[in-house]
Amino acid sequence: MWVPEMPFQLAWLQDPGLRDRPMAFLSPGPQRTPCLWLVNRLARSEGLAAGEPLDQALRRVPGLRVLDPAPQTWWEAQGLLGEFLQHWSPQGLLGRMGEALLDLGGTGRLFGPPQDAAARIQRELARDTGWSSRGGLSRSATAARLATRGRTPLEVVPDGAEQVFLAPQPLGRLPDLAPRLRWRFQHLGLRRLGDLQPVPLATLTQLMPEAEARQVLAQARGEDRPRLPMLADPLERSRHPWRLEPPRLAEEVALACWCLDRLWNEGRSPRQLVLRWWDVDGEAHRWQAPADALARPPLALAPLVEAGFRQGARRRILVHRLELELAWGLGRTPGLFESPLVRRLDRLEPALARLRRRYPEQPVLPGWARPSR
Repeated sequence: MWVPEMPFQLAWLQDPGLRDRPMAFLSPGPQRTPCLWLVNRLARSEGLAAGEPLDQALRRVPGLRVLDPAPQTWWEAQGLLGEFLQHWSPQGLLGRMGEALLDLGGTGRLFGPPQDAAARIQRELARDTGWSSRGGLSRSATAARLATRGRTPLEVVPDGAEQVFLAPQPLGRLPDLAPRLRWRFQHLGLRRLGDLQPVPLATLTQLMPEAEARQVLAQARGEDRPRLPMLADPLERSRHPWRLEPPRLAEEVALACWCLDRLWNEGRSPRQLVLRWWDVDGEAHRWQAPADALARPPLALAPLVEAGFRQGARRRILVHRLELELAWGLGRTPGLFESPLVRRLDRLEPALARLRRRYPEQPVLPGWARPSR
């Protein structure tokens, strides 16, 4: 399911007069030259694009309406979409803004055939929220996602026709294809999914790791059948105690390294993180990670936990016990405005995970991480 231009649809609901006007949202954050961030379909038809300077855009399209961004409102709307879809299936996955995958398998006795259920979902979404949407129905996640870009409100890709449907689609529409690989494919004359479908796996592994090659081929051929997580994933908690022998001052506790190991050993992502510690005289302390910190990868979150611990442990008394309490979810909550450092660390995480699996006795650690004694 796809709610096209969800931020602009939310603006239309507040001011219906904006529906037929070219619109754009201003880029957030301090900038020397204000630029456009998001541009709607009517503005794109006038030749505008994201990143264009505001003054230049207003000269080219005098009727352009520029709004201040409201990311919190958008993410709340995305959460509302997830809550709405939970009534139709327990399994699904929220993607980019306004996008969602929903597993309708096994719901036939409740809502009828998948095509009828999909049409009913769209009608009730429009009735309850006022949002217009497009649907794509297929056993392949890639085919379903690209079907939502069709001209009809609900496009059905029949079983066995996934490869034919995907063949004319450009390679750039693959969701997980890195730009460098896209450029390399184009250099080899592979511009559409149909060009990639007959390529043998052994040939593709010369350009990318085998796991990525298998995933790309499955997506290009419409053979991807991912098992979707639960839309309402219940929180699970774990506690990690650490008794310090002998007791130490706060600055002597290598908490970041210890915390990083606990975060790496879990395949899930934290939804809540609470650190408790006790001084030798029995006084207890507590620190809880802010919500925005949980959107960071472990390499950025672990030093933050250590900084919070040292800021709270100011009594200059030895610490003899710590406990890390974590509430887990399935996917890491994306940050609204991630810094370049966080994005780089996030891209580094998969490579470090592969190295840990290959060399479990000699993990690759960042410079600030030193093993505790």
